[in-house]
Amino acid sequence: WTVEEDNLLRLAVQLYGDRSEKWTKIAACVPNRTNKMCRKRWFHSLDPNLRKGPWTKEEDELLMKAVEKHKKVWCKVAESIPGRTDDQCAKRWKECLDPEIDHTEWTDQEDLLLMQKYAELGTQWQKISQFFPGRPGLHCRNRWRKIERT
Repeated sequence: WTVEEDNLLRLAVQLYGDRSEKWTKIAACVPNRTNKMCRKRWFHSLDPNLRKGPWTKEEDELLMKAVEKHKKVWCKVAESIPGRTDDQCAKRWKECLDPEIDHTEWTDQEDLLLMQKYAELGTQWQKISQFFPGRPGLHCRNRWRKIERT
């Protein structure tokens, strides 16, 4: 997205609001962008109510309660955490809070397998993580970077 497109989108949202039935009109104000593209750009990047950066303990607690209530229906979960998107909630859960995450030290065997899978798959961390139960893709990437530095 260009700065000009972002500004057009901001103006259109200011004019029409961000209600679901208005996105076709909003998209008409931003050349070569669909209503879906505009909606995603607004809610995931430009919305001033969007929270970015580190999660607070309170947000983590809200997320855990929301997952308990709504399971992994991320759009429902996100409704319980003001300013966080469904994508942010899913990522936080899968990479940090899921009780199935393995937080133990990596073994030498795991390191060898990680090197082998990296040689085969490159930086496809989500695919690599499938060989490491309880280790999300981000954890595999971080471990690889640590190995690479030593």
